[in-house]
Amino acid sequence: MIKLTFASIVGTAILLSGIFSQGSVPTSSLRTPLDYGAVGDGVTNDTVALQKAIDATQNGGSLYFPGGCKFLVRGLKATGEIHWLGPGGSWLSDRAVDGAVIIQGDNADDDLLTLDHAPDSSISGIGFDGNKAHQSKPCNGIRMINCEFTRLDNVYVTSCSGSGILFENSNTAQTSDEIDLVDCYSVLNGQDGIRFGFVMPNGLWSPGDCEIIGGHYDYNGGNGINLHVSSYTAINGANVLSNGLAGIEATYCTGLNITSNMVRNNMHQGIVLGTGPEFSNCTNCGIIGNQVHLNSREGKGKYSEIEVGFGSTNTRIIGNYCGDVHTSPDYPTSAKYGIWLHDGAKHTIVVGNSCPPDETISGGFLAESGSTYSAVANTGVPDSYQPIAAMKAEHFATNGGKIGQITHAGRDMMWVGVTGTAGGSIMLPAPSTMTSGQTIVIKDEGGGAAKKNIVINGNSAKVDGGTATKIVTAYGSTRLRFDGTAWWSW
Repeated sequence: MIKLTFASIVGTAILLSGIFSQGSVPTSSLRTPLDYGAVGDGVTNDTVALQKAIDATQNGGSLYFPGGCKFLVRGLKATGEIHWLGPGGSWLSDRAVDGAVIIQGDNADDDLLTLDHAPDSSISGIGFDGNKAHQSKPCNGIRMINCEFTRLDNVYVTSCSGSGILFENSNTAQTSDEIDLVDCYSVLNGQDGIRFGFVMPNGLWSPGDCEIIGGHYDYNGGNGINLHVSSYTAINGANVLSNGLAGIEATYCTGLNITSNMVRNNMHQGIVLGTGPEFSNCTNCGIIGNQVHLNSREGKGKYSEIEVGFGSTNTRIIGNYCGDVHTSPDYPTSAKYGIWLHDGAKHTIVVGNSCPPDETISGGFLAESGSTYSAVANTGVPDSYQPIAAMKAEHFATNGGKIGQITHAGRDMMWVGVTGTAGGSIMLPAPSTMTSGQTIVIKDEGGGAAKKNIVINGNSAKVDGGTATKIVTAYGSTRLRFDGTAWWSW
């Protein structure tokens, strides 16, 4: 057992106390999990001892995790304000000489650490190892529910079978404002490195005023950073590398500022508002001064360095590098465009970006019809304003059988409303009449798809690899894009 003197504990606390900007950390009564019976050898199950320590200090107290300790647990939970202090240091569980690491036991049923309605809490200088290889289901590393004024500082989360760090709000009365993550690592997790999985509280406001400053969010199976519902959040100076999906993905965000980050080698987009062309509902967001390159590593040219999806308005894209510099046979050019504005992305400002056309597959920039933008002083982006095209529309009444055939729509986006309550089948335009990039939105306007599905026939062209697709829910819809030979939903 590791022995600590009162002087050494207080000295460490004084050293660490300067990093806390919210609340206060008492240094005269610090205790450690060892005081509650924990062993910290990485073999003994310390769950009961650590939970006792948490229960005794979650009224605003502090708990110190000594360096060199490895605490093996099976899910911990705090329901009140608590301050976790560690020494920092070497993080990997097999080399935890200086650092303190909390390790998830095999086949765990719960997340490694859950803070549930524990506002004003903080965690600093501690490692969390999710033991991913020995889990049978997704478990998150640190999960925080309705935790306002929370700060994570110099925290390392790795090898979780779920997301590394997850923030949620479970009700509309208390959100999760003022979350700060400073110089944290969330790497090698099965899902996202960081995820804000918030629910908009009845449209009144969303959790916000959050900051992600510095740190690494790398080699995760999902996105590096995934923000779902947030207002006035900043991501600044982070490294977001080699993730299985996008580097940074945001949906339903207002006033988001993504600045001065290194976003590289991700399998899908580097930075995307929305999941590509999907509806994103991001407003007044800035993507400024980032290095965004060598992304779209899935190798099929489906994704771009920066993408702005349908429903985004007033986006500012300023001073970014968007390309595949230093490509080689081992890392060939794979991004489709440097910047891609999908149809429905409106009022985008594009200024001072470098999007070399020869460093992406299809060019430096694409603004689809249905998007609007103004651009100046870019490389690879035309300095022009593209007006929004009027969306063509057709309406068909359902009859339970063959509804009709959609006419050739040219290159403009087309809306097809299916009215009535009988369901039936509708035919897409003949492939020979179509141009690559054509988009059609088909909407069940009458609610008939719940009674009888609306079958959308490809008219000899494949639809998502088959002969047809369906709308199966009342008032459901689908968006289809023609790639020159086949239709794809997105």
